[in-house]
Amino acid sequence: MPSESETSPRVEIPHDLLGREVDLGDVTVTREMIASYVRAVGDETSLAGSLDEAPPTFCLTLRRGLTPDIPLPPGTFGVYGGHDLEFLQPIRAGRRYLISARVVDVFEKSGRSGALTVVVREATIRDEEGNPAVRISERQIIRARPPSPS
Repeated sequence: MPSESETSPRVEIPHDLLGREVDLGDVTVTREMIASYVRAVGDETSLAGSLDEAPPTFCLTLRRGLTPDIPLPPGTFGVYGGHDLEFLQPIRAGRRYLISARVVDVFEKSGRSGALTVVVREATIRDEEGNPAVRISERQIIRARPPSPS
């Protein structure tokens, strides 16, 4: 019988959530939003420009966190497991963008410290016409809490 550290936490995804797109709202991007972002990341080149077009990673400020939310099983915790970005068109000041997300995959794997579950979410940022601007694929790693030291 495998020990608790060798067993991946059982993550239950509601049957109607896997693959279903969830509306996360919309945002109108402003030059002020872009300026605030480029100042925060120290992007002097963009700050010296017109600020009509956001730098590619600005899209992460529009993401709205790891949503759709999935309840974690008792005795587990989740950590951010990285992301991949697919840029399809620039995000521009003065434009309204629609944001949606979905859970696209859940799988188990073995990590350096034992079994874990990976939840993959995909967020899409679309322009007002519905054309994708950016796709963000994010991974959340869920694992059992280590036993308390005796």
